[in-house]
Amino acid sequence: MKMLIGGRPVGEGPELEVTNPFDGSVIDTVPEATEHEIDNALSTAVEGASVMRRLPRVDRSAVLSRASELIEARSDSLSTTIARESGKTLREAGGEVGRAVQTFRVASEEARRLAGEVVPFDGAPTGRDRFGFYLRVPLGVVVAITPFNFPLNLAAHKVAPAIAAGNSVILKPASATPLTGLALGEILYEAGLPQTGFSVVTGSGSAVGGRLVADPRPRMVTFTGSPPVGRAIVAAAGLKKTAMELGSNSAVVVTGGCDVEAAADRSARAAFALAGQVCISVQRVVIERDAMDRFLESAVTTARSLKVGDQLVTGTDIG
Repeated sequence: MKMLIGGRPVGEGPELEVTNPFDGSVIDTVPEATEHEIDNALSTAVEGASVMRRLPRVDRSAVLSRASELIEARSDSLSTTIARESGKTLREAGGEVGRAVQTFRVASEEARRLAGEVVPFDGAPTGRDRFGFYLRVPLGVVVAITPFNFPLNLAAHKVAPAIAAGNSVILKPASATPLTGLALGEILYEAGLPQTGFSVVTGSGSAVGGRLVADPRPRMVTFTGSPPVGRAIVAAAGLKKTAMELGSNSAVVVTGGCDVEAAADRSARAAFALAGQVCISVQRVVIERDAMDRFLESAVTTARSLKVGDQLVTGTDIG
């Protein structure tokens, strides 16, 4: 596949293989963006920011609503693509597609409401008979850098709100899972988004992402990934706005009065979802002492029942 810059498939750079984590087979190839192509994407996004700023809220809402419908209509093909390149099971991938449908739908609704607020000043003696107001205006170019584990919905969480607010977006998907991001680009163009308003640039995070972050033209960088990379992005971003999602150490608290067996089953499944490669997977459990033995017995039983194997085979729990 090629990159998408302003609606056009491009790719002059060397090809990068996209492989299936289960067996190492090559699914497809994508280009490593060259400096010229990165500059082209940024210039296109600047042009697109002007177009998106003038796009009425009702039109932004319609594009996002149509994108939600298209994602839902293509659930099977998107689920297969996600599963093949990320390694998650078809069931997990289907759940991610369903989440993305909702994410775009909510963004469509919010696009109509992003306006401003009137603020009365009469809370202070000098503010009698006075009021102020503010307007929400687009930032401009937004760079969205997404991880491999949720290549569709984490892109949706960044792209859909940015479009709703009237910004142009450059999506830099993880080098391991670029195909889903490219499919999302095709969906947005088909949904009627101005083509200069969205581009997908492929390649490594250090080479491609680093250039996008350091360039002065973007006004915001949003990133989901590891704390070391997040710190490097913030350091390089300068005066841009940044939004960093850098993982967690998610805890579950289990009390003796709850359904301990159900809690153990849910906790074990949540710990092993996508082979544990989820920011909010269960990573530690705090248990009342009296419930400890029952919890461990049930959790081990669930863990032993999980089937590991080909993520494209129905019935596989862990790819």
